[in-house]
Formats: sequence, structure tokens, C-alpha cells
Amino acid sequence: MKVLRLVLAACLLAGCAGGMVYEKAPAEPFKPQYVFQIHGQVEQAQLYFTAVVLQKEGLARMVVLGDMGVKLLDVQVSPRQAWVYYKMPRMPGALAGAFARMAQEKLLVRPQSPLLYQDHKTKLVFKAQLAGEKE
Repeated sequence: MKVLRLVLAACLLAGCAGGMVYEKAPAEPFKPQYVFQIHGQVEQAQLYFTAVVLQKEGLARMVVLGDMGVKLLDVQVSPRQAWVYYKMPRMPGALAGAFARMAQEKLLVRPQSPLLYQDHKTKLVFKAQLAGEKE
């Protein structure tokens, strides 16, 4: 019985160690060191988006808006974890996960234009530009 409990505890801890956590946004302000905006698209989903990115050391918070200004996603990422503060109910979880992985890979440091990212799990391709920069 003790062995079973240890195995279950190890599986639970391993499952919680990375990935996405859905929770309410923290009450305290983020206080970023850098703020920038990107405009882009997710090719296969035919989704055009604008994202406001707030960065500070080891963290990035990204608010994603659709092309009509509708809030799609609010996510904060570190290199090993993603916290989802808001996900539009009709947005597939796989797409939200792809946005979070893109942020972990490309937005923890100031990105270079053009920003290109292919998600390894969904194979979605993100193409974006920093606001004010030309292709």
C-alpha cells in the first residue's frame, strides 16, 4: 500500500511540475521591465492576432487579442510553467497551449522580427512582427 501511495504521489507531482495551470489573475500588478506589441497570425487556424507582451526577468505575460479586438487569451509564462488567467471559452485548449509554448520559446527575451515559431505538439505555425517594424 505504501508503494502504491508513493507511485501515485510521484505521478501527481510529475504532472504538476510543468505545463499549464488555469487560475485567476493575481491581484498585484505585474510591473514589467519591458512592454511591446506583436501582430501576427497562426497560419493553419487562419487566426490573426495582436498580443501585448509584458516582460520581466524570467517571466512574460501575454494578452492575445483577435483581429476584431476580442480578448482571446491571457497567459503568463516562465521557462517551465504557464499560468492561464483567461481563455476565451470557444478557444481550443491545444491552441492556448501552443500560444503558451510560443511565448516560452520566443517571448522570455525581446524577440527579433520576424518572429517565426512552429509548435512541436500541434504543428501550428506562428508568424508575427514587432509593432512598428516592417517585414
